Amino acid sequence: MFSNYLIVALRHIARHKLYSFINIAGLAMGLACLIFVMAFIRDELSFDRWVPGTQTLYRLEKIARPPGRAALDLATTPFPFAAIMRDNIPEVRAITRLTYIPMSLFAGDRPFRERVAEVDPNFFQVIQLPLLQGNAANILRDPESVVISQSAALKYFGTTDAIGKVIRTTAKCESGDTACTGRMEPLKVTGILRDIPHNSHLDGDVFIPNISIVDRIGLTDKESWFSNATFGYILLAPGARSETVIAKMGPLLDRFIPSEQIDHQKGSQRYQIDLTPFIDVHLDSARWRGNETPAGSRVTLAGVGVIGLLILFTACFNFMNLATAQVTVELKPEKVARSQPHREAAE
Repeated sequence: MFSNYLIVALRHIARHKLYSFINIAGLAMGLACLIFVMAFIRDELSFDRWVPGTQTLYRLEKIARPPGRAALDLATTPFPFAAIMRDNIPEVRAITRLTYIPMSLFAGDRPFRERVAEVDPNFFQVIQLPLLQGNAANILRDPESVVISQSAALKYFGTTDAIGKVIRTTAKCESGDTACTGRMEPLKVTGILRDIPHNSHLDGDVFIPNISIVDRIGLTDKESWFSNATFGYILLAPGARSETVIAKMGPLLDRFIPSEQIDHQKGSQRYQIDLTPFIDVHLDSARWRGNETPAGSRVTLAGVGVIGLLILFTACFNFMNLATAQVTVELKPEKVARSQPHREAAE
């Protein structure tokens, strides 16, 4: 049965080459466009969903309202914010912070200029990025340790078996400490991270603990209420609501932020906290300034989806129109032949 249908179809295509080409090519292009649109939408929706244990993980953001200026929606927060939440809000189980710092690294005698991620020692416990080697529970416990990605290990050492190898960089020197200037400090590789895929709002190939001697953040920035270079992540207890945590944060800001440091405003008047689910950061963070990776958009996804459906509808409509026109053309000679004897009889 199928072979008969196939033979008839091939004969029809051979008899009507131009019509078949236009019809098949139009429908194929429409379907191909729809497949590309679906692949794009699927990729955008997959961001960070591959990271395990993120059901109650949120990114901490803030709206700053300086007097006499427009409000600023910032993806980064001052360093102390997350710690206040951890120490004073029972629903907060853990916090971790991430700051990107440009830094010169040396593997042997070879220099590399890198954008290093300075993180809390518990970073890989809170955000469970896949490790090739190393234990997330203690991978950054040593202040002079470093975790690097597969790509970085190959670049620095020519192999991914780099546990125990050493990367050097300059120490963080206090102002006026001439003896410290230019001093190189070794960092021991304690973990190898799988390369972070493109469908993540996180980025980085080198991670060091922010308690290291090479830490560039500095004590002043860690205590400042105006520093805006740190990404904070909050892990809530199961069943805890982010709205409840946000509501509790207002009184804490009033209590901990000295009003004289913020133009005699209350902390809750100067800052408003927001929490975005970890898996939604890519699509819902376009409004926040300071994102390290380009944010997506649910509106864009909806628009692209509609365009894909319109392309498919147009291709199907074109296919049906051409098929109908072809049938009409083929039937006309038959109708003319049938009507000819009647005309002759009438004459």
